[in-house]
Amino acid sequence: GIRGIYMATHINGRNLDDKEFWPVYARCEERGLPLLLPSVNPVGADRMRSYHLRNFIGNPTDTAIAAASLIFSGALDAFPKLDVVLPHAGGVVPILIGRWDHGATVRPEVKDLKNPPSRYLRRFHYDTVAHSGPVLMNLARQVGVDRIVTGTDFPADMSVVDPVGTVEGLTELSAGERDLILRGNAARLLKLEG
Repeated sequence: GIRGIYMATHINGRNLDDKEFWPVYARCEERGLPLLLPSVNPVGADRMRSYHLRNFIGNPTDTAIAAASLIFSGALDAFPKLDVVLPHAGGVVPILIGRWDHGATVRPEVKDLKNPPSRYLRRFHYDTVAHSGPVLMNLARQVGVDRIVTGTDFPADMSVVDPVGTVEGLTELSAGERDLILRGNAARLLKLEG
């Protein structure tokens, strides 16, 4: 009855491009299990001890490191049917994608990437834990409504208290699009349809 795999944005400080994790990706792809990537012990936590910056900045940044590791390592090309869910509405991935696209044209470290990084944005699913309607609307425009699933971050203190209200507040979207975010996309992703 398992519907998805919980795997942190790094494993004991090792990024997700580590080839030791690729058998996990292969098995998830083979079984049709999405990989859900919560942030745990984010990078730079030693510099973010004050003001809860570890969560405010660290978690969304760690999400981007995980996504970048999967993109630039070629893991998403190696496992074309692997579904990956990014928390925090993709963290800082959506605002960094132009920088990554440019970098892929000028940096030798990523010269073998098959596609521009922006082509991989729709390979991910994104939760709605952005705490901002305008940020979620930008995400919907950038990746498509069909790639967004409702999230809560429950029981953390940074959780979304009213996840349904958050989605229903996206009045620029049609009722059908909001329903996709509330139910349809997750049902498809977790194979709960029918």
